[in-house]
Amino acid sequence: MTSFCATILVFGCSHAPPADFAPDPGLVAQIKDIRIVTSYARACPGSVIATSYEAVLASGERVPFARSYDKKHPPRLHVVFLDRESPDAMSQEDGDWVTERDPLATVSTGFRLTATLRANSWVTSTVVVPPYYGCMPHTFTFTGAPGGVGGTSGFSGPDVTVRLAILRSPFYDQLYVAGIEVGAAPPFYVLGDATSVPPADWLTLESRGGNGGEGLSGTNGSDGAPGAAGCPAQPGAPGGNGGPGGLGGTGGRGGRITVVVPVNQPLLAGLVEGRSWGGKGGPGGAGGKGGRGGKGGKGLLDATNHPCADGADGSPGNAGVDGQSGSQGGPGPRSIVVTAPTREVFGVQVPPELSSLLERLQRRP
Repeated sequence: MTSFCATILVFGCSHAPPADFAPDPGLVAQIKDIRIVTSYARACPGSVIATSYEAVLASGERVPFARSYDKKHPPRLHVVFLDRESPDAMSQEDGDWVTERDPLATVSTGFRLTATLRANSWVTSTVVVPPYYGCMPHTFTFTGAPGGVGGTSGFSGPDVTVRLAILRSPFYDQLYVAGIEVGAAPPFYVLGDATSVPPADWLTLESRGGNGGEGLSGTNGSDGAPGAAGCPAQPGAPGGNGGPGGLGGTGGRGGRITVVVPVNQPLLAGLVEGRSWGGKGGPGGAGGKGGRGGKGGKGLLDATNHPCADGADGSPGNAGVDGQSGSQGGPGPRSIVVTAPTREVFGVQVPPELSSLLERLQRRP
């Protein structure tokens, strides 16, 4: 990984212009505007917008701002000559942009990208790239905490509440807005163009119970005692059997899923498929190891001064059986649908961007 990063760093530095690289003042005097050209007409939240730039001269000629640098053939203009700013995206060294990940933050503004000529701040341009939501994930799985070692049960899956309505933004006349709350965590939002979303199961939400904990390992068998020396020598005692492994923990129960939709649009609940599964049972504990057999006693000399044979070693104990796996957790309750006036679907306290959409809906003739 280190060598890879180093390679990228060297590569990037080799294409960067020197610190004293500056545009020709005569060329700067001819620049009347900047064109910002994005590779896509719309952009996903959290994506990269590949972007190029052109200077528009007084003659109408367009001169591109280069993204790389060749010291043998320096470009007339380079992206380092531009100040690039946006409240909705982060500018990259090569001129591209990484957009804001939260879809609600740009739902009314889109992604505003500004480029200004450093040598003349009067030459500036801004474009707005509308948001696109077809790239957003629509399947989410939330899981309760697992049980601990010792065969404890998994925790229940978290309760999930989905608040869904059709609103209107400056870019979409019909916009699905879904706020997803998991337990006590603040909601996150998923948006979608209502004219292109399937009529059912747009969102799939799973609340799974946590898996049961692993059972305790069985105790190891004790080692057999050594045989006594003598003539005859005594055999070693057999090793003790290992203890059985403990029972695995039961999986946690699935969580409750609640869908809140406007009272005048109850069929919107069909856009959400809620699944509540129990967690898997924990594995049983491993059986204990059998003890080692005792070493046979040392043979001594008999009455005629002849050596006696050593005693036999004791047999090893049997390994304990593994414990049984815990049982599967039970499913949670069936999803429930709750209706409310559209203004109250998302609760009392809503982000300002969402409040603006709700007000826009109320102003619609």
